[in-house]
This record gives sequence, structure tokens and C-alpha cells, in this order.
Amino acid sequence: MTLPLATMAQAVESQAGTSESLRLLDVPPLWVVVLIVFPLFAVITWLGYGKENISTPARAVLSALRFAAFALLFVVISRPVLVERREEVYPAEVMVLVDDSASMRRKDSYSGDAKTRDALAKLAPGPLGDTTRAELVERALNDELLGTLASRGYEVKLFGFAEGATAWTSPDDATGRGAGTHVGDAVAQVLATQRGRYVTDVVVLSDGRQNGGLPVLEAARTAGAAGVPVHTVVVGDTRPERNALIELVEAPNSALEGDEIAVAVRVLGRGTEDVGLAQVLLEEVSGSGDPRLLSEQEVALTEGGERVVLVAPPEALAGERRFRVSVPTLPGETMTDDNRVEFSVHVSTAMLRVLYVDGYPRWEYRYLKNMLLRADKKIDVQCFLLSATADFPQESSRDLPPLARVPTSRQELLDNYDVVILGDVNPYAISADPADGEAFLIALREFVEAGGGLLFQAGEYDNPRGYVQTPLEDLLPVVLDPTGVLSFEGDTRNEFNPVLEDPTNPHEIVRLHGDVQTNQTLWEGPGGLRGFYWYSPVERAKPGAEVLLRHPAHENNHGRYPLLTVGYFPSGRTMFFAVDATWMWRYHYGDRYHERFWRNAIRWLALGRLKSGDRRYRLETPRTTYNLDERVALEARVLDEDFRPSERPSQDVAWSGPDGRPNPLKLLAVPDRPGVYRAALQVDRPGLYRAWIEVAGERISSTEFEVVLPSRENANPSPDPEALRVLAATTGGKAVGLANVDDLVDEFPGDEERREPISSRLDDAWDHWGTLLLALGLLSAEWILRKRVELV
Repeated sequence: MTLPLATMAQAVESQAGTSESLRLLDVPPLWVVVLIVFPLFAVITWLGYGKENISTPARAVLSALRFAAFALLFVVISRPVLVERREEVYPAEVMVLVDDSASMRRKDSYSGDAKTRDALAKLAPGPLGDTTRAELVERALNDELLGTLASRGYEVKLFGFAEGATAWTSPDDATGRGAGTHVGDAVAQVLATQRGRYVTDVVVLSDGRQNGGLPVLEAARTAGAAGVPVHTVVVGDTRPERNALIELVEAPNSALEGDEIAVAVRVLGRGTEDVGLAQVLLEEVSGSGDPRLLSEQEVALTEGGERVVLVAPPEALAGERRFRVSVPTLPGETMTDDNRVEFSVHVSTAMLRVLYVDGYPRWEYRYLKNMLLRADKKIDVQCFLLSATADFPQESSRDLPPLARVPTSRQELLDNYDVVILGDVNPYAISADPADGEAFLIALREFVEAGGGLLFQAGEYDNPRGYVQTPLEDLLPVVLDPTGVLSFEGDTRNEFNPVLEDPTNPHEIVRLHGDVQTNQTLWEGPGGLRGFYWYSPVERAKPGAEVLLRHPAHENNHGRYPLLTVGYFPSGRTMFFAVDATWMWRYHYGDRYHERFWRNAIRWLALGRLKSGDRRYRLETPRTTYNLDERVALEARVLDEDFRPSERPSQDVAWSGPDGRPNPLKLLAVPDRPGVYRAALQVDRPGLYRAWIEVAGERISSTEFEVVLPSRENANPSPDPEALRVLAATTGGKAVGLANVDDLVDEFPGDEERREPISSRLDDAWDHWGTLLLALGLLSAEWILRKRVELV
């Protein structure tokens, strides 16, 4: 458990100690002793024995004994005392601050300096290129710094910091989730909360890339004023940043067998001005073989980034498919852990079940109905034409019976269909009983809420105006004119071509060709698809909806009129198509693009129901991308065998991170939300994560999300050694790299504890029988020796 620093501001810890020393209370100044007293003793001694007729050795011994006697007399006169002192001993404390921001999760290449690489390789628990900055710091602390400081008598206080400092018990407390690096705040905070303690030094281990908080120089001045040197250890590859990186923008987590799978990424370059074009590769990866190249594209490496869409060609492969988008490592690149992203796609083999209802046999109905019946073996369709007579056999796929009426119950729709297409239909005309029309509208709304797909194709009579102020109005991704005044005012003799909302990155529904330029020409240019003569205008797209096609010229206060708009409500998918003449696309091109468009549209609408594999289970996250410091919310929607919300108290799921190891997680029922289960997940590293529900050992529902470094930490994760050097220099500290952390040990010689006296006691040392015995000994020895040399 980590404690806030405020709880650390306790009384200064100290130890009581006792020391003894011998002092001369009445001794004259040292210069008097050296220049007067001792020379005087020497002169008196020489006068006594200098002229005596004795041997030189005897003279030397006698002179020494006489001088020693004088010296003993001088010491006694100076009053020697034994001083016994009781004192408080304050150990020297060192504050060690460790960067715990998300950038410490980065992995550096260290390819520029062989000596640095070799030194750091000794700290790495595995290959250096696969070791994070945080792992290197942890090993350096445990193997080099902390043990040395403790052995030299220093009391170490360990703190982790990101946007603030937190007390640690050991380096294992590191999480690497911090959303920012506030070095200045951390230094100032620790010094403030440790005021009154005997802090001799501060050590900061960080990449130094400050992205908020108190300026480093201001914190350095605070430490300098306190007289505390701050030593810094820079972590990471300190060469100028040179980095190519990929960010995942959009990737499907589900697809149907035979679908194209498109992924959008952003490719950026930092310090890559000398690099021309880089090759972006889309590969399929598996555990049993080498990656298989599916698509590639050249892109310029710029700081702003270039959006790239890569498409995996359709294949008859089902199950989980894993893909990788990458750019090759550049010569001298400083960071390589962001050169690729991986993601998985669940490919379903389920048949698409479509209900197509139209009011009368217009040309659009005839051609679309025929296409659905014959063009795609993965689509089962049942059609119902309201204007048909009672004896007319409604058309349907070969293995399905013809409909005798329009299904009007929620159960019928959920059991039998994934997508419903409404042509120019008055919902109250489906039966002679108006109650059936109302039931049909309510059932359609519940169908979409449960994940179904609903397509509104405009007609000249009832669609969309017939759905104003009905339960389906909220489902439409566009805002209708409530007055009914808004209508087509153009000339039906003039043909127009729609324009793509985003021609460089077209939505999968309107991506008719893999080449974006060719695709745009098909929609907009001469020689492309036939245009339209009529459309149904609406006020605007709803917030959150996505416009795919617009009118090339006609507009209102909200801009050009939307012609094709898609949206979500809330789990299902909806689409509004404001034209009714796609059958004319067969001119010049036959069925090729007509079929492709409708296949794309129906498959996109169906994925809301099919992406989990089992239509009664749906597992998802509110977002596909999370910052490392955020908790991931998982939500499951579960229906029972009757397609009613489940009443169980919990739902078991499993999840895995970048290492692929499965972990259990229990989702709890949400009060007042039948069939909805939620839980929060805290992950500890960036990468691609997956979660799934299993029933009877079969994975039936899954979702995928990416965890990335917080935006501030990811904006520029390269180290800033200059900032740390300034911090150390301003405070009188030392700046080193992590590879040279042992050089920092010289700054801690030991024995720096502080002692403060409590009390003292004096005992006269001369008033002792030993003093008298020593004096008698010296005098007796001189007298005996004088007799031996025959002196009086």
C-alpha cells in the first residue's frame, strides 16, 4: 500500500548516543604551547644535561625523561578532564525519486553507443531491446544504488513520481501509468514534506522529459537554497530522437467470411527529415509460421503523420485472424517498440438473414431483390411487397418459405433476421389493422436496440416522411423536417453524382475499389457510376452519425444535403440512403459495383448482431483505445433463450494482454438494467487487449481494445538529458546516465550523520592514582639513571 506524502511528515527520527573525550580545560592557546612552553622545557632540559660529561645515549635518555616530567606537569596544570557527552544522532537521509510516468514503459534501441549498450545489457533481465526503462531502473536501484547507500550509513527514502510524488516501500511499487512527468513538482514536494529532517542529497532517476508542473529550474533553485544537492540519472536513449511510429486509427474487431478487412493507421516520423518514403506493411501473423504479406503502401514520414488505409483481400477463412501493420526499423532509430501494431478480427461464418419490405415494385426493389436472391451465397433473404395481391407468392431464398405477412413481433425479428431493409413503406400499411403497424414499429426499435441493422431507403411517397413522430424517428441517423415542407425541389431531368465525404479514407460501405483515386472517380468523376435524378432531402445528420455521401451542390444552413448517412442506436446500426436508383449503376459495369455496394452495406449493418458469434451475447468496451492510466470498462449484454434480458447476478469473462495469457474476470449485474453486466479492468502495460465470453468451452463473444501511453507522454517520449543536467548543476549535484550509475556512488562517502548534544559531565582526569604513579615513575627512572652515570 502506498501512502500519501503528507503522512510521512512525522517527528524527526534519531538515536540517542554517548561519547567520551579527554579535554584540557586550562590549556593556553596552541601558539603559546608551541612557541613558548615546549621550547622553554627544551632549554631547561638542555641546561641540565647539555654540559655534563656523559655519553650521548645517556644524555638523550635523561633529557627525554626530564622533558616528559615537565610535560606531565604542564598537562596536570592544564587541568585534564574526561568529558562524557550524551547526544542525538541524526542519520543522513537520501531522497530517491523514480519516474513512474507512462514513458518509462518505452523500450529504447541504444544502438548508437556500444559501451552504453553493454553496460545496460548487464542490468537488463532479458534482451536489452525488449527491456523497458522502468525495468532497467528497478535493476539499477536493487543492484547498484540502494544497497551501497545503506551500507554507507544513509537512510534512503524512496518515492515514485509522475504528476506528483508518492512514497514507495520498494522499487517493485512502480506502475508506469503516470499521465505526465512533473520533475519540478516532485523535487519541490519531497523537499517541502521532508522539511526538518536531515536530508543530505536527492537523487532523481527519470527520462527528464518534463511535460507539465513547476519548471525544473525553479525547483533547482529551491533545492539549492535548502543546501541540498540534486543528483540526476537520465534514463533512455539520449541520442536525438529518430523514430518512425504507427498509431492504430480504426480496425474492425469482427468481419464476415469473404469480407475485405480494412485497417486505418497513422504513420508518423520524428527526426526523419532525411528519410524519403517508408514502406507500410499489412501482414497476417500466426503462431505456426512466418507472417504473410497482404498489402503494402509507401508513405512519407512527417511529424503531422499520414493516414493510410490498408486492405486485406477477401478470403474464405473463419475464426480469429491476427494482423500486424508495421514499418521497417530505420538506421539509427532510437525507439522501435512503436514501429508496429497488432490487432485481431473475428471472422464469422454465419449466414446473413435479411428482411426486405417495400411498398410497390419500383425499379430499385426489382434489381435489389434479384441481387439479394442470387448474388451472395452468404445472404438469406425474405422479401415482402405490400402492393402485391394476396395470391402473389412473396419471394425468398431457396431454403426459406415465402412470407404470408410482415413479421411484427420483436421475437420474430430477433429469431429470424440480422438486417431489415425498409423501402418506400408506410409502416401502417403493412396490415389492415393499424395496431399491427404500431407493433411493427416498436418491434423494429427493439430489434435495433438488441444489435440489429436497419436500413431506410428513401422513396417518393413514404420513406422517410412516414416515420416522423414514430418510434423509428429516433433510430434514423438524420434529422427529419417535422413540418413535412422540406421536399425535392430540383429538376428530375438533371443527373448528379454524389461526392464522398472523405475520399482519401472512404468508409467500407462506399469503398468500391481498393485504390482511393479510382474509387473517387467511380463515385464523382466522368466515366464513373451513373448518377441520380432525385433524392429525399433531410435537415442534417444527427450528432454522432457519419455522413458518407453528400449532394454535390444543393445545401441548406447546415451544409450540403447528406445522401448516405450511418449511425448507431445504441448497439444496433442504422443507415439512411436518400436516393432510389442504384440499379442504374449496372450501366457500363454490369452487377459489379451494384452488388459490391449493397453487399458492403448489408454486411456492415449485420455486424452489430454477428460480431459476437452468438446473437444472445454481446461484449464490448465504450472505446477502442484507452490511456495506460485509465480503467477499462467492460460491458456485457446477455439475453436468455427467449431473447429476454438475463437475470443472472454475474457474468464470467476472460481477458488477455499483449502476452496472450488468459485471465478471469467477473462482471456484475447493473442495478435497474436487466441483462447488462459491467466491470472495470486496470491493465499494467500498453498494447492490444482482448476480452471474451465462453459458453461450453466455445468463444462466442469477444471484443478488443488498445491501451496506449497517455497523450502527453506519447507526444515526445525521448529523454531530455539537458534538463536533468541543469537541475544537477544548479544544486551542486552530479548528472550521470543510467549506464554510469556507479559513478554516482563517489558522491556518498558515508559518515555524514549529524550529532547534537543533550548533556555532558566532567571528571578530573589528573586526580587519579595513575597520574601520581606516572610522575613517580618518570622521576625515579631519571634518579636511577643519574646514579648509573655517576651524577649527583
